[in-house]
Amino acid sequence: SSSAAAQEGSGGILVAYFSWADNAVLDEEVDAVASPSVLSPGNVEELAGWVQEETGGDLFSIQVADPYPSDWDACLERANAERGEDARPELVAAVENLDGYDTVFLGYPNWWYGVPMALLTFLEQNDLSGKEVYLFCSHGTGGLAQSVEIIAEAAPGAILSDNIFDCYEEEAPSSQEAIQAWVRELGFGGETAAAQEPAQPAQAARQIQVQWGEETVLYELNDSAAAAALYSQLPLTVEIEDYSTNEKIFYPPQQLDTTGAPLAEGGAGTLAYYAPWGDVVFFYDSYSANPSLYELGQVVSGGELVGELSGTVVIQPVE
Repeated sequence: SSSAAAQEGSGGILVAYFSWADNAVLDEEVDAVASPSVLSPGNVEELAGWVQEETGGDLFSIQVADPYPSDWDACLERANAERGEDARPELVAAVENLDGYDTVFLGYPNWWYGVPMALLTFLEQNDLSGKEVYLFCSHGTGGLAQSVEIIAEAAPGAILSDNIFDCYEEEAPSSQEAIQAWVRELGFGGETAAAQEPAQPAQAARQIQVQWGEETVLYELNDSAAAAALYSQLPLTVEIEDYSTNEKIFYPPQQLDTTGAPLAEGGAGTLAYYAPWGDVVFFYDSYSANPSLYELGQVVSGGELVGELSGTVVIQPVE
């Protein structure tokens, strides 16, 4: 596998996690309501995001090269087979510059009273010897089961804390306050994180303009990582495509990081990003909410022109 940089935060702390939602491709036939944890953010992914938010650390998603089924029963069947074979699933990437971290928060789900075998691949590829390691886990009725012992055996040189955060999978989406309190109890986050990072001056809201012919539409972006990722790619010259009866779309050169991005729930004038397809969406009429549709910003002028977007347009920042 190749090496990959964790999503940037403050140095010294790594928040690594394995989440089913990051390791499965959603099948159209899978009932997203019946299998909510396969939708991003998954339980562990969400917990990891809150740990990262509190610590200011770097976020790293442990991802397998061969995704798991998006049907839960089929996923468990494969996970059980891997456990029986003591398999080490190939990972997409290893952590880049691991020596730069002295503290690691490691998140995972309880699979078959243990851990996903991909977590063992991660521990064997990334030597955590001498590093302080704090575990957090989302689980069913089996609790932590044998997961801690398995991790301790796989990372014998790590300084593994016995102060572990765990929650039932159905409680994970409402556990932000609890897990961030745990992080502060460990001595990270809150005033500690603030002291580690120099104060940054307030930034003016970022605006972008979409121009074609003599027409211009102006959008104000929100402060999400996804909006920042789009802004960093500007200026862009793109081809606009019609989709359905309420939106225009284009595909940015690079995918956007949706970690922590708000879901799109507005109406006409919303600028959004549909993660499964990787397209940016200009809505000019009402639309239905979707768990994979993230808001990037809202129109501030020229909203009546959005429905006329067509052909080649230039998107650039407003200085």
